[in-house]
Amino acid sequence: MKERPRVVILGGGIGGIKAAQKLANQPVDVLIIDHNNYQVFQPLLYQVATSMLSTDEVVYPIRGFFKKANNVDFLLAEVSGIQPEEKIVKTSHGDVPYDYLIIALGSTPNFFGNKEVERNAFPLKTLQDSIRIRSHLLSVFEEASAETDPEKRKALLTFVFVGAGPIGVEGAGGVSELVYDVLQKEFHHINFDEVSIHLIGADKCVLGMMPENLREDALHVLQKKRIDVQCSMLVTGYDGETLSYRPSSAPKDAPCSTLKTKTVVWSAGVRPVECLSGFTCEKDRGKRLLIDDTIHLQGSNDIFAVGDCSSYTQPGEQRPLPTLAPVAMAEGELAAKNILHELRGEEPEHFHYKSKGVMAIIGSSEAVMAAGPLRVHGFLAWSAWLWIHLLTKAGFHSNITVTFKWIFNYLSGTRLGRLITRPELPGLPESIKNAPEIKNSGAQKQAS
Repeated sequence: MKERPRVVILGGGIGGIKAAQKLANQPVDVLIIDHNNYQVFQPLLYQVATSMLSTDEVVYPIRGFFKKANNVDFLLAEVSGIQPEEKIVKTSHGDVPYDYLIIALGSTPNFFGNKEVERNAFPLKTLQDSIRIRSHLLSVFEEASAETDPEKRKALLTFVFVGAGPIGVEGAGGVSELVYDVLQKEFHHINFDEVSIHLIGADKCVLGMMPENLREDALHVLQKKRIDVQCSMLVTGYDGETLSYRPSSAPKDAPCSTLKTKTVVWSAGVRPVECLSGFTCEKDRGKRLLIDDTIHLQGSNDIFAVGDCSSYTQPGEQRPLPTLAPVAMAEGELAAKNILHELRGEEPEHFHYKSKGVMAIIGSSEAVMAAGPLRVHGFLAWSAWLWIHLLTKAGFHSNITVTFKWIFNYLSGTRLGRLITRPELPGLPESIKNAPEIKNSGAQKQAS
């Protein structure tokens, strides 16, 4: 009996899962490989970081998607490389052969070669990142409430988001509401006039993908939330104590402005994951894998790439498609369809992506949305953001609790997830690793 073709999918994100769902109960064997056993719904990570939601409400077990699909399996492993000549994927559990390969490994934060910033800033890309930020935000307020040195206390109460795209805007807005709507009522010995929240971006405006009038609306809301917005700025360094930055147009030797802060959240760009750096294929300037309009890797007939790690520029466009969830889902679905077309001896379908719109939430009752000719801001855009994300996110039971928490927060302003959990040492910024309480806990753990 002839074996069925094996489709290996690298990555259990939105694009990879969409491809696997399209291949479920089809005449192929599917293996998903990921270093986590869950899919993260990244648009809601900032709500974990700002104590709105708990961790289980933004993830869904990968195996849970395929309870009724016996042809789909999962391997918990790290991917270390791809050998297309042998049609093998190198993993921490050995070599995995494939007939067709779908690369959906997503992306990782891009620090643009600035190792100092990479060591000390907080990225907001993974579930672990959001937990660390949540614990850190709450910890600095506890520390500030006991700090008698005004300069040290001011640094503890200064929060900086780098990157003026949706993650930076949503994160800064979320922190503002956590600080002024919740923590201000609980920390009686802190002068909240000492709190400052900054949003620094290299682009000339916030939310550059939005129409101008919505960008202006978003800026007005951010300022109303007491967030200092500085655009056209380039961060040059952060040592865990002092952030330095200068105008993007200024020469490299121009003097820099500085901010004393213990909290820098980095959302200024992404790049492909490290295991793809040694993979030889056609790539764009950002090292993303170039694909054609059938989602095939350029020059390959058995490898596809979808989502953040891939790059495709539609005819007539100047830029590649953005790294957004709807793009990844559409690419994942078409990659799976074209595998089935090839197995049936049919012609492949070609990719034509039409944007359904863009949106960003800035806080309770505040959002901006552009969909075709429609331009909406305020409560209506905020309501649409909530419903669209509920419909997109996997997990019926968690969606119920998420809805309850959103309603509860809207009515009362309370955030139930204000938990300081002991962070893991690996991956922490150096400034946090070296904090006395972290050092001591590590020494105690070794002694025991």
